[in-house]
Amino acid sequence: MTSSSRLAALFDRGETPSPEHFDVMDRLFESISEPEEVVALALAWWADPDEKVRALGFDLLAVQALDFRWHVPPLIEAANALPLDTTPERVRGAAAHALATVCDDERVLYPLLRFAADPDASVRRQVARGIPVGVDPLPEDAVRVLLALMRDPDAVVRDWATMTLGGRTENDTEEIRDAFAERLNDPGEDTAGEAAAALAIRRDPRILPVLKRALATPDVGNLYVEAAAELGDPGLLPLLERLRADGWQNDGEPRPQVLDQALQACTSPPASPT
Repeated sequence: MTSSSRLAALFDRGETPSPEHFDVMDRLFESISEPEEVVALALAWWADPDEKVRALGFDLLAVQALDFRWHVPPLIEAANALPLDTTPERVRGAAAHALATVCDDERVLYPLLRFAADPDASVRRQVARGIPVGVDPLPEDAVRVLLALMRDPDAVVRDWATMTLGGRTENDTEEIRDAFAERLNDPGEDTAGEAAAALAIRRDPRILPVLKRALATPDVGNLYVEAAAELGDPGLLPLLERLRADGWQNDGEPRPQVLDQALQACTSPPASPT
């Protein structure tokens, strides 16, 4: 299949990238036998004047990001070469997405952080979700970016940023804890729940009254029960037992595993024999 026919097949999928679009990209990648050919095709597309074609160069590398490492250096080089003030949003989004799919390679961290102030929320979402999992604790530059994204006007960005920083327990300063506390009243339920879990993991005393209020609600969200399991405070036990007695459900399953974990964590240890 020639480069032109490959482009025609991809453009037939429509303007907006979708699961079907990336299924086609997967099949295209599988049809190419050598890594050098994949990189050569990406380089050719990145040099094309059409922004749709340039974006496809990043999409081509995004579909294999979890399985290969040879593509990471050319991906980083191409993403770093983009002038962010003049590159079309479609290309910026494709580049950020491709970097974000490389979830376990610390080399993509700083290239990805370049996109954190993008005017398009969909691009900022890639930064918030794509911080490599192996970078723990996060360097100060990444912490600063996530603290800013936790206050983003886009709810999905705030949610991802709160969850990403919340899981880095070694990143634990008063400023970081205050940022999580600020998100406890976030209008996005997931963001507020992620903030509660982050404070519980860090044993911040501000979280106990929040959990007592949340767990007194019959339809409390799963994240608050997870936070109770992280905190392990016996004062939460009566509320958790009430949830169990009332058949608390999450995703349609009565007494899901997380509730049992929270009950176990909050159960007071037996008194030492006298």
